[in-house]
Amino acid sequence: MATDLLNHLRAAFTPSAVTDLARVLGEKAEPTQKAMDGLLPAITSGVIHRASDQEGAATLYNLLRSTPLDTDPNVVQLVETNSHRQKAAESGNALLKQLYDERVHRLTDTTAQYSGVSLGSATTLTGLVMSVLMGFLSKQVTTRNLTQPQLVALLAGETDIVRGAIPATLATLLGWFIGTDIPSRPITTTTPTPTRTEPVTAVRQDEPKAAAFPWLRWVLIGLGLLLLFFFLTRMCGREKTETTTSSDSTTSSTGVATDTLASDLNGNEAGPEVRVGVDLPGGRKLNVAENSFNYALAQFLSTKGGQLPKVFTFDNLTFETGSARITAAAQANVDDLIQIMQAYPNLQIRIEGNTDSTGDDAINDPLSADRAEAVKDALVKAGIQASRIATRERGDSKPVASNETEAGRAKNRRIDIIVTKL
Repeated sequence: MATDLLNHLRAAFTPSAVTDLARVLGEKAEPTQKAMDGLLPAITSGVIHRASDQEGAATLYNLLRSTPLDTDPNVVQLVETNSHRQKAAESGNALLKQLYDERVHRLTDTTAQYSGVSLGSATTLTGLVMSVLMGFLSKQVTTRNLTQPQLVALLAGETDIVRGAIPATLATLLGWFIGTDIPSRPITTTTPTPTRTEPVTAVRQDEPKAAAFPWLRWVLIGLGLLLLFFFLTRMCGREKTETTTSSDSTTSSTGVATDTLASDLNGNEAGPEVRVGVDLPGGRKLNVAENSFNYALAQFLSTKGGQLPKVFTFDNLTFETGSARITAAAQANVDDLIQIMQAYPNLQIRIEGNTDSTGDDAINDPLSADRAEAVKDALVKAGIQASRIATRERGDSKPVASNETEAGRAKNRRIDIIVTKL
C-alpha cells in the first residue's frame, strides 16, 4: 500500500476541489490550499503514529471495524452540500478525538496559525480529511480482510514518505502529533559491586553484547565478508545485464501515440524514479520524481535569474488514445504544476503541443493544439489566471529526435512548457 494513503487523499482533494472548498468556507484559495497541503500528510502521519503502539493500534482497528464509514465519499457533494460537509467534518473530528482525545484542538489551532485560515475553517478541513482517510482505511480492512497486525505493518511502511511530505515548519509544530518529538533515552553505564576478591569487569549497557563473547565478533566478521563477496558478485552480474539491456533497447519500440517521454532540460531520458521533496514559496512542499518535469521546473524557479525563455518537456503527461483527455494516471503531475503556478504568482508560461511526422497533418496538428489547450483548461479550472498561460500548436515543426525510428517519434510526440516570464 506504499504511498496509497497520500495519493488517495490528493486524488480526492484536488486543487480545484480545494478552491471550491475555499469558496464555500469564505476563505481565500491560497491559504486554504496551504492548509490542505499540510493537513493531508500530517493527519495521515498522525494516524500512522497512533497505530505504532499497542493501545492506539487496537483503538484504530476497532474504529475501522465498528464505525459506519463512507468508503467512497463524493467529494463534490461534500464541498457543495452544507449538510453533507458538516456531517463528514463532525464525524472525522470525532474519530480523531477518539485517537488523540482533547489534544486534537492543538492540531486545528496550529493549522489555522500556520496557514492563515480561520479556526472554524481549519476544524472543518481537518474533519473532512480525517473522514475521507478513515473511509479509505476501512475499505482496505474490509475488502482485504486485514488483521490488526497486518494493518499496522501496512501503515508503518508509509511512515517515511508521509512524514517527508509535511511542510518543515508544520512538522516542527506538530512533532507531538506525528511522532517526531520523542526524546531519546540516555544510555547509562553501570558497574556491578564486586562480591568476591577476583577482579570484576563491568559491561557497559551501550557496548555491543558481542564484547562479552570475543568469538562472536569473529563470526560476525566472517559473515560480513561473505555478504560483501555475494554483493560484489551480484553487482558484476548486474553490470553485464544492464549492458545487454541497454544495447537491445536501442532497437525496441519505446512508446505509443498517446505517451510523452520523460526528459530533462537537455532532452536526456530520466533515470529510475526516486521521489524527493521540493520546497515551494509559502511553505508548500511537493513530493515529485527526481529528474521529472516538475522537479526541474521547481529547481529552475528557485534559483532565480535564469535565462528566459526556458523550455521544459512535460514528462509523464499522457492522454487517452486519439483524444485530448488527460489520463487519470497523469492528473497528479498536472496538479503538481498547478501548485507550482500558485506558489509563483508572477510565473507566465506557454504550452506547446508537438507531434511526429507520421499521419495526416489535418488530424495531428489540431490534436496537438487541443492537448495543449486541455492542459491550460486544467490550470484555469484550478484558479490559475488564463492570462498567465498561452498555447501554441507546433505540429511536427520542432522535432527533438529523428522521425525515422519509433523511439525518435515517441520523443517528438510531447507537450513542452516554456517559461516566458517570472
